[in-house]
Amino acid sequence: MNEDQLFARIAPLFDVGQFGEAKVLIAGCGSGGGQVALQLAMAGVRNFDLFDTDTLEAENVIRHVCGRRYVGQQKVDALADVLLDRNPAIQINKFNADLMECSDLGYRISQSTVVVLATDNEPTRYRINQLCVETETPFVIGRVFTRGIGGEVFGYRPNEGGCLACLESVLERTQFRDGIREIDLVSDDEREKIYGLEIAEIKDSPGLNVDIAFITCFHTRFVLDAIARSLPERPTHLPPIDNNYLVWGNRPVQPFQKNFEIQRISLQPQEGCLICHQGGTE
Repeated sequence: MNEDQLFARIAPLFDVGQFGEAKVLIAGCGSGGGQVALQLAMAGVRNFDLFDTDTLEAENVIRHVCGRRYVGQQKVDALADVLLDRNPAIQINKFNADLMECSDLGYRISQSTVVVLATDNEPTRYRINQLCVETETPFVIGRVFTRGIGGEVFGYRPNEGGCLACLESVLERTQFRDGIREIDLVSDDEREKIYGLEIAEIKDSPGLNVDIAFITCFHTRFVLDAIARSLPERPTHLPPIDNNYLVWGNRPVQPFQKNFEIQRISLQPQEGCLICHQGGTE
């Protein structure tokens, strides 16, 4: 089976060939990053750098694109195998490396069309944010809120909008995340009250796979938009996304008022941001 056959059904509707030369760096190959990578592969992306240090555990399987036969393998190896199963023409570089210690991360980012930021901790997020600003490389970050009640997606567009540091400063002054937090910001005591379970992986679980999938679909769409912006001619039937920040509510839990609620903003560089806009104005 060749690549033309793989994409035969969608080729008349979506020019997947335009994404073939893009290079995507996946920072974090967990349930979120893995799903985004697979969706990108099925959209025609053929070049990936995969970064993660974790091993796939049995409790990961129910939410991960990699199934039981991959348990015990490094996530970068397992995810690479899944991507190649979908399209053997894909080229993959695997890095079982700590993002905080990787000495050539800036170079790898500079060689990427876009970075998929899917890590679960602030230090790696802010390191990648700074490196992307320095190298003028777009990135898209997706985050799921506690209990899977919703999530958010933000796309950094060099010279067009603010960075992740700008976003955090704005969110401190708005209602967009009022009363909701990511699971990694919740204390152990609060996790125990929420989940009542002793297994750390389950307590840290942000929700069902379907809850995560809504966010990863938005995440993927923002990544495809970033790739499209880098092309000489934008793909047919892929109009640009005007806003660079989206909040999605899966169900009516504070602060969301209904199922499938969406909020959008266009984040501009913030005055005084030490990362992307020193001394500037909005």
